[in-house]
Amino acid sequence: MQQKEHYINLTNYFNSALGVLELEPDSQLRKDVISVYEDLVNHSFQIAVFAPFSYGKSTLLNALLGQRTLPIDIIPTTKSAISVKYGQELQTKIQLQDGTIINENGTDILKKYALLDSYRKMQDDVTSVEVYCPHFFLERGVEFLDLPRTNDREVQNIFVQEKLLTADLVVQVLDARNLITLGELENFGSWLKEWGIKTVVFVVNFMNLLEAEEQQEVYNRMQFVAKSFPSELPDNISNFYRVDALPALQGRLKGDISVVQTTGLATFESALQSIFEVSGKKTNVQLSRVRAIASQLCQVMKVNTKEVTQELIAIQEQKTEKFEIKKRAEKLIKDGLHRSSSNLQSWLYLTKLLERYQFELAVVLEQRTFNIWESEKFRPEVLKYKQEINKWVEQACDFFQLEEIEELIITFPEAPKVFLPSPPPSETKKTVSLRNIAIATGIGWLLGGPMGAVVVGGATYLLSDNKQNKSQDLASYEKQVKQAYVNAARDYLSRFNTVALKAVEEYEEIAEKVIKVPMSQQSLKVIKLRNKLQLLNNLSAEINQELEFLDT
Repeated sequence: MQQKEHYINLTNYFNSALGVLELEPDSQLRKDVISVYEDLVNHSFQIAVFAPFSYGKSTLLNALLGQRTLPIDIIPTTKSAISVKYGQELQTKIQLQDGTIINENGTDILKKYALLDSYRKMQDDVTSVEVYCPHFFLERGVEFLDLPRTNDREVQNIFVQEKLLTADLVVQVLDARNLITLGELENFGSWLKEWGIKTVVFVVNFMNLLEAEEQQEVYNRMQFVAKSFPSELPDNISNFYRVDALPALQGRLKGDISVVQTTGLATFESALQSIFEVSGKKTNVQLSRVRAIASQLCQVMKVNTKEVTQELIAIQEQKTEKFEIKKRAEKLIKDGLHRSSSNLQSWLYLTKLLERYQFELAVVLEQRTFNIWESEKFRPEVLKYKQEINKWVEQACDFFQLEEIEELIITFPEAPKVFLPSPPPSETKKTVSLRNIAIATGIGWLLGGPMGAVVVGGATYLLSDNKQNKSQDLASYEKQVKQAYVNAARDYLSRFNTVALKAVEEYEEIAEKVIKVPMSQQSLKVIKLRNKLQLLNNLSAEINQELEFLDT
């Protein structure tokens, strides 16, 4: 795989990492990653010229370009860096935040959009400023970045570092009248090293404004300062140059080569061309930048991975604790259900049911008050046990958030049918029979004669004998009637026992299967966190792998 393909892979992984980390839009790391990404897809060799306000930065750039390309003003430029690229004619392109693109010939428009106003207020609606210039150095693939003039370290750390991060070469302009201290250089150097910026060239300006005896002293001091900063430049290329920017620009505008030579501009230009020739492919510079940003990105992903892992562990611990609570609740509810079911089944045991209700029900049937007895006494007793069972099932549904289970339904048999025996013959029927017998035998007339007493006596005997039989028949009949009511009561209770026991057993079996801790399902949050964790680990591994490929 070619090196370019590895860089393409890295840019894709960087973008993916930004999406997974969900960094804020104004996050510095996000901005840095995007800058590196844009740099990797940009094939130009970027030279960023950086200096505090009034150090002659824009004048130096104009001298290099051979014309007054950039505005030289005492008012600092806006926070949008000016990118100077190759073009067949001098032209300016400005893009605003609303998407508006302004194209104009020349660079006069820069005074409107690229400068601070008199209140030192920046124009926030400008997103990019590009200047196209017909210069042979630019035509070869070089791009100058005119970074905002500022003496504000905070602004430097926020915006300028983004641009320096993507630059292949940083030109730090110094002022001979305002010598940089070793402490300032150390801070500056550590800041650049932090971001993997090691290709730095120092240019001292305004040396021509010093007295002759001061120039050598300042030059030696500046040279010492530059040497204390280890720049990674091609062999035999110094990291320190003297350029008198304004005389150099004036000499260029007049076409006076001798003046240009004395200002040091020609020597500096030659060094830039040599650096470009050796480092123009950007491989070492790119890899240094990519490593710096990859290191930061992987560190943030590592921290994020730890946070996601801890969050998943906390969720799992909470989930385990809840599961144990639910298991205890499941046991309590099942025990309660089984106990309530056993109580009802014990109450329904036929022998006990008959002992308790058979003769009572027989009396009720004989008194024709079955409906009252069933609705006011028997059903309420059954309902009490039934409600106890249903209570446990309802608790299970509420606690485990289950779909509601139908209540236990116990069907009561239809009202008992009493099959009474046939009643004994009535007394009237028997008297008629005897009278008929008497008439048939011809003795009816004797009832009023001398023999009447005997007959009556005989009749009395006969009647008494018939009365005795009648009493025996009635007692037997009453006994049979009572037994019929007892049998009807037994039949009713037996039928109820069969139906009710079956209903309770089936309901308990169904409820036992339902009353259990539901199968745990991963929440959307857990799924998202697991996916994020996997992506973070994969991206870190892939970024490191691509970096290893680039080293080989």
